[in-house]
Amino acid sequence: MIPSAKNIKTISDMRENAKKLLKEVQSSYGPLFILYRSKPQAVLLSLEEYQKLADMAEDYMDSFKAQEFESYDKKKVKWVSSDNLKKRTGINNA
Repeated sequence: MIPSAKNIKTISDMRENAKKLLKEVQSSYGPLFILYRSKPQAVLLSLEEYQKLADMAEDYMDSFKAQEFESYDKKKVKWVSSDNLKKRTGINNA
């Protein structure tokens, strides 16, 4: 998202009315950019937006791990049978 007049706030705005800024970030779809002395210093996100970004980052890292695993020579990987795994983890067939 590109900073615009609608999503830019100053440090003074935060100091004077933090509660209003929190409500604003909750109702908007995207970040609020916080400026200090006319320079970008921080980004304020709703918890929901932050969680989406954190989930995306985790998925991205998992995809790298999967690609790395795919490059392994599967003949050299020590495999564990499902029965052995159940014994190790204490899972019983019901």
